[in-house]
Amino acid sequence: MKMFSARARFTERLCASAVLLIATACSLAPSPAEIPAVERIPQSYVDSTPDRTQDSTGQMSWWSSFEDGTLDALVGAALESNLDIREASARIEEVRAQYRIARAPLFPSITAGTDASRFSQPANAGQFGAIFGGDGGDDDPNLPDRPNRFTFSTFGVSLGAAYELDFWGRLNSGRRAAYADYLASGADARTIQISVAAETIAGYFELRELVARETILTEVVDILSERLSLTEDRYQRGVVTSIELYQIQQDLNATRSGLPLLGSQIVASRGRLAVLLGRYPEELEPLLAGADLPLVSLDPIPAGLPSEILVGRPDLVAAAFRLEATRQRVGERKAARLPAINLTGSTGTQSSDLSDLIRADQWFTNFVASLTAPIFSGGRLKADQEAAEARYEQEAMRYARSVLTAFQEVDAALAAFNAQRERKLVLDEQLAVAESSAAVALLRAAQGVGDYVGYLDALRTVLNVQDTQASAERELATARLNVHRALGGNWIAEPADAQDSEGDLR
Repeated sequence: MKMFSARARFTERLCASAVLLIATACSLAPSPAEIPAVERIPQSYVDSTPDRTQDSTGQMSWWSSFEDGTLDALVGAALESNLDIREASARIEEVRAQYRIARAPLFPSITAGTDASRFSQPANAGQFGAIFGGDGGDDDPNLPDRPNRFTFSTFGVSLGAAYELDFWGRLNSGRRAAYADYLASGADARTIQISVAAETIAGYFELRELVARETILTEVVDILSERLSLTEDRYQRGVVTSIELYQIQQDLNATRSGLPLLGSQIVASRGRLAVLLGRYPEELEPLLAGADLPLVSLDPIPAGLPSEILVGRPDLVAAAFRLEATRQRVGERKAARLPAINLTGSTGTQSSDLSDLIRADQWFTNFVASLTAPIFSGGRLKADQEAAEARYEQEAMRYARSVLTAFQEVDAALAAFNAQRERKLVLDEQLAVAESSAAVALLRAAQGVGDYVGYLDALRTVLNVQDTQASAERELATARLNVHRALGGNWIAEPADAQDSEGDLR
């Protein structure tokens, strides 16, 4: 019992020393790199308005400004069933598991085992033969009788533990790197969500533009057909020349030839939109029934401060987390070149008789503390550290480039949106003039001071302007979409998984 008490006191002192070593463990990761592109970020964009208006949830549900229930339903369905988003969710789970793998070495590993062995050997062979003599026929009366064989049975039950003291912070650096990778995967998933939502919105506007243009082009064909009939009648009466007749025929044929192409483009656009929603094209029709081309708001988009894109754009957030992961791995590689302290121990009972295993006096203990240091590895460990440092520098440059690119994208998107706004205003004026001209032509024809052909020509002009305006509406919507996308698309709610703290990653 005295021996047991001494072992217990030794174990207590060892545990206390371990706690002290862990408390004083350090990290060899380098200081965070200074990114000049971040430090020198301008105070404002070139074409921006001062404040950003958010709703009560803190997110910009900006597509509600279209007041289009079909658009809302499409985006909601895409975020729920898009296959890329589902794949990204599975990737988050994979990285979450990898984090738990990286964290596991920080805790002791405990194993339990049982064993049974039986040893049987002739008495005149091996070590027993050397002791007792190899001649089994020795009849010396002075020697004690010996057995012909030696047989031993051993049974044991044991509990073992192993632990590495993370004195240099190698394991903690690996854990932090894995956690940064996990956060980066969450930001990647949000980037995919934004891309899917944006592509769904763009696809919706593209499809609605093509449908609107098909309707307009069909009306133009009808007008040209009526115009051709009137021109043929006037040609037969000698009022117009054949050149005018041929010109109307050519216009009609050219316009009619565009209808099949628009039809094929509508099928392709509907198919792309269906893929985004994880559906087949025929399954998309209930969501699209009865929808018209939405009206795009001409209000300016408040861009906020440039520094907000560093936390608003998930791709930049992911790049920052990956930069942190590579920094921690530098510390991990440095610590790998230093001595490691390992503790292993086991305890249990052991007996030659199975029934004696439960006896208290059959216990045994085994404890080993080791200090191992790398002496020579052919330069592998140093090369590992240098490679990690080079990757950290590469990641820093990649992050700086991402910040510069993001700022440029916002600037370009704001400028493009403002240009499309101006173009749309001009087209609105042009359409108003064309409609007024058609109204006057109709009134003149009704009063007998103008002909019906002039009215048809004026109406055709209105339809042509409407066709151009349908494209302008889509381009304006795309420009507005690109601004929100460049600003980070923070209308998307962050998934709960990406907000987990380290303590939540079980």
